[in-house]
Amino acid sequence: MTNRKDFKMENSTNTTHKSLRRRKNHWWMILLLVAIAATVTVLVAATRNTSTIVASSGTVPVKQQDLIVTVTEGGSIRAHNSIQYKCQVQRRRDVSDVSILQIVPAGTYVTQQDVDNGMVLVQLDSSALEDRLVQEKMSLSSDQENTTSAKEAYDIQQIDNESDIANRELNVRFALLDLQKYLGADLAAKLVEDINENSNLTQRITPLITDIINDPNLLNGTSSGQNLKKFNDDIVLAEGNLATAKATLIGTEKLHDANYVSDLDLQRDRLTLQNREFQAEDAKVALDLFIRYDLPKTAEDLLSSYVESMRQLQRTYAQCRSRLAQARVRLSSANERLKEQEEQVRELEEQIKFCTMKAKAPGLVVYGTGDSEDAFRAMRGRGGGGMSSGIIAEGEVVSEGQVIISMPDTAAMVAEISVHETEVDKVRVGQPATIVMDAFPDRVLQGEVTEVGQLPDQQRGWMNPDLKVYKTLVRINGTHDFLKSRMSCKVQILVNSSENVLVVPIQVVSNRVGKKVCFVKTASGQEEREVKTGIFNDTFVEIVDGLKEGEEVLLNPPQVYSESSAQTADAFEGRLPPKNDQDQEGMQGSEESGRQRGMGGQDDSGRQRGMGQGQFGGPGQFQPNDEMIDRILTGLKQTDPEKAKELEQLRTSDPEKFKTELQNTMRSMMQQFGGRNRQGGDRNRGQGQGQGFGGSTQDGQDSGRRNRQESGNAEN
Repeated sequence: MTNRKDFKMENSTNTTHKSLRRRKNHWWMILLLVAIAATVTVLVAATRNTSTIVASSGTVPVKQQDLIVTVTEGGSIRAHNSIQYKCQVQRRRDVSDVSILQIVPAGTYVTQQDVDNGMVLVQLDSSALEDRLVQEKMSLSSDQENTTSAKEAYDIQQIDNESDIANRELNVRFALLDLQKYLGADLAAKLVEDINENSNLTQRITPLITDIINDPNLLNGTSSGQNLKKFNDDIVLAEGNLATAKATLIGTEKLHDANYVSDLDLQRDRLTLQNREFQAEDAKVALDLFIRYDLPKTAEDLLSSYVESMRQLQRTYAQCRSRLAQARVRLSSANERLKEQEEQVRELEEQIKFCTMKAKAPGLVVYGTGDSEDAFRAMRGRGGGGMSSGIIAEGEVVSEGQVIISMPDTAAMVAEISVHETEVDKVRVGQPATIVMDAFPDRVLQGEVTEVGQLPDQQRGWMNPDLKVYKTLVRINGTHDFLKSRMSCKVQILVNSSENVLVVPIQVVSNRVGKKVCFVKTASGQEEREVKTGIFNDTFVEIVDGLKEGEEVLLNPPQVYSESSAQTADAFEGRLPPKNDQDQEGMQGSEESGRQRGMGGQDDSGRQRGMGQGQFGGPGQFQPNDEMIDRILTGLKQTDPEKAKELEQLRTSDPEKFKTELQNTMRSMMQQFGGRNRQGGDRNRGQGQGQGFGGSTQDGQDSGRRNRQESGNAEN
């Protein structure tokens, strides 16, 4: 049953909003067609050669008096400054809704002594937050331990990196020393100069060996030089032994010939000589092998060891950077988790503190209501989950930002009103105002506008999207004990005023081809006279130039008709032109009766019918001025935004095509809505006075706005 009621209530609200939008569009269309028809009538009358003037017998004298322009709106009283105690507990998915455990009664007066003693005004239920805080603190301890471990691992990795790099650097140094020991510092430096991992080591060693062969002294003082010297010494020794063996054999042969030495001794010396020859040859071969193979092999091996040690050093650098970066990331991640957890704990502790609201200053306790923005947010709920009812009482759920208690400063009160968008441009800061309380209508208070909203009130716009009002604050002068917060009032703002100026009723001024004119009653008849107007209100308009005090002007300005206007009416309706003057006069009489009924406010549908005939001609006759075109496009934006945009583009790119398209659009609109306007004549009776023919454009907008507000209030 509850769901069905809610559904019906929602449908009723949607129907009301749609009805308001249809009503708004309907009134926009009526006003638009009235303005178009009036302009075309004036243009046709201005181009006629002979005309028939329908006169009105009512006149009004031009008076000299004070003219006051005001804006009147209803509102309520509130304190200019107040201390608000809002619910600051945030909506959390892991915590249930927050409700009120205790709250001081409304109307309690908090003294300064209560403030000094730390009086608790509101106590919210914090049990769920406290349970969550215990869990978060346990997680915080674990995160602190992980962070400490990550920090120690990072420090250890730094020490390991230093040791690994030192060992690799030492290997490089030892490899270079081995190369210098074997080849010498000069040759070693020559080999390692500009060497890299892509260098061909054999190509570096080959020219070096050639230089050593040509100049063995290059290896002096090196281990390879010692080997070379040893091989050379072995060759010298072997050659010496060979020479000794040869000399010994020669001596032995002589002694053998003299029979002093036996054959065995001769044979032994011959074998010794042969052995010495072999030794000398082996010594030379050993030297050649050393120079051709052992020396370049050992040199290239030592050079390769040096290059490899350099590569290992670079790899160690990269590995150390990688391991240190990984340790740094782990430490940073642990620190971030720790900070996040500390923030969680801090927020929960802060939220628990927010559950206890203590008095900040003395004042009267007033419960928050649904009129404020915070209560509006509370009514809609936040963050999904539970929704606040907006009621302030023990056990009720509250939402973040909801005003629970407000302590107004009654020494400075203001009136808060909502000014409609059609009048907000008149209101300025510093304008004087009078305030009348609904509860005390005999007391008139004085005040001044202190603030005018720059944007429409969003809360009012949410309730009714078609209503655009601007929140305005009016300061009330003085201190008044009888003023209470939220009292209803009516504020009248003095927008403009002039003293001793010529004024006439606003409906006596008409627009004629871009000029404002009045019809003055003279001895010879009615005289059309151009006037210059000044400020105006709902009743009177200031005459700056064109009239004199005491002159009689027609209360209802006449409308001008000619033969050409009747013919254009036929062209618009698709009929043939009248054949004689009698038909012409009959048509004019019919139109005249319709206009008289419309201008008198007796039958709005009659006025629409009277103006809808004989005013739209063929191409070239519809020539409104720029002001009228702007008003037409403004109204069209409310009913057909796409068509209005298309016309605005044509107005800039192709003016001739724009005029033709505008004429066709207006003709189509009048054909479509003519029947609807006639059906609504009885409902709109008496609401169209002074909007199309008499008065100014602004007055017509103000009257139309009031009609829409009254209709909307009645429907709601």
